[in-house]
Amino acid sequence: MAKAWPYEDACVIAGELYGNLLARNSDEVGYRYNVNQLVRGYETVRDIVVRFCASEEFREKYVMNQTPNELARRLLLRLTMNKRPSPDEIKVLAVAILERDWRRVIEDVIMSESYTEAYGDDRVPLWA
Repeated sequence: MAKAWPYEDACVIAGELYGNLLARNSDEVGYRYNVNQLVRGYETVRDIVVRFCASEEFREKYVMNQTPNELARRLLLRLTMNKRPSPDEIKVLAVAILERDWRRVIEDVIMSESYTEAYGDDRVPLWA
């Protein structure tokens, strides 16, 4: 079971999820759902980040109109805080995006040690 967050903290995190990852205000139903998930300890912040980054809305905003290299570079910059991803790092991730489901690739990055070092389990990355 995930950490159960105090209501006020869960509200802040839910707002950050929408603002930082989807670049918009939350809708009421989604906001309440995510606050509930955090307050009850049903999902970690990282679990919800994975869910947001695997959403159709995220795909339409950030995945569809980028080349695999651009997306790979952005994933490394935003989700691991790697300020200077090497061409080899970008290539490996770009090939994975081409050969696998993009959702699994993003999930692998979010579950990586580099993501943990940058954000841990309790912080929301800034994508938007």
